[in-house]
Amino acid sequence: MASSLLKSKAYFVMLAGLLLLMFLAACGSATSSGSSSISTSNSSNGTHVHATPTPAEAALIKQMTFVGSPTAKIVSGTTFEVNGKIKNGDDKQHDIYVKVVLLDASGKLIATTTENVDNVKGGATVAYSIQGTTPQATWANVQVAVVKVTENIGSSGTD
Repeated sequence: MASSLLKSKAYFVMLAGLLLLMFLAACGSATSSGSSSISTSNSSNGTHVHATPTPAEAALIKQMTFVGSPTAKIVSGTTFEVNGKIKNGDDKQHDIYVKVVLLDASGKLIATTTENVDNVKGGATVAYSIQGTTPQATWANVQVAVVKVTENIGSSGTD
């Protein structure tokens, strides 16, 4: 009887450990990337990104591509940071507005921020680092999207 009780306790401890391990693995940050023309605003700098791009801007958005997968981490307290690379597929220099979205396991929005990756030369691939705040320290999915491209649209602009 004592050995049976000992076996049940051992199974319980192993099961609890396995569940804890699965929970911690699920709390890590998976990544995905995409490109879209969603409306957002960044509360940290007040920049409003328009929901409906002009046809020229929509064509430019399609030329901006993410290289590899973004990585996300908590840098301190409630501040998260997403790092990645983006390529300007146009031959002119542009400002590329990148939106970052953190989602929980059920797909519910946790946090979002939009930042300007400034003055990306035509054909160049550059690294970006975007910081924002989140009400929770874990997420299941990170999405990045180009939401706006400015400067030199239709060969106009000063850059």
